[in-house]
Amino acid sequence: MNDSNSIDHSVIDTLKGLMKDKFNFLINTFIDNANSQLDQLQTAIDNDEVKDIIALTHSIKGSSGSVGASQMHLLSKDYEERARKDELEGKADWADNLKAEFKLYQAAIQSYL
Repeated sequence: MNDSNSIDHSVIDTLKGLMKDKFNFLINTFIDNANSQLDQLQTAIDNDEVKDIIALTHSIKGSSGSVGASQMHLLSKDYEERARKDELEGKADWADNLKAEFKLYQAAIQSYL
């Protein structure tokens, strides 16, 4: 994983143009919410709560896609699809993989804030 793939610059540029002075608030809200959701996802995985895993990966997929966190979006989409099919092999690493990608996104987005 590298930060050049972590962020979709065209989405960020569009958002920044549309949101103007509310852009930072949007990104900071995403960061706060994602931190919480990733912790919740880890708990759901630890407790083998498949419905919660599906709901959380779905939510992370949507929010990450809307703020240009492209690799988070792709990972959470894959994890959601796999969980819906009850293909949970490797799920123990899902939250950690998303957290690692989230850190890369946070570093990459700083140049826009």
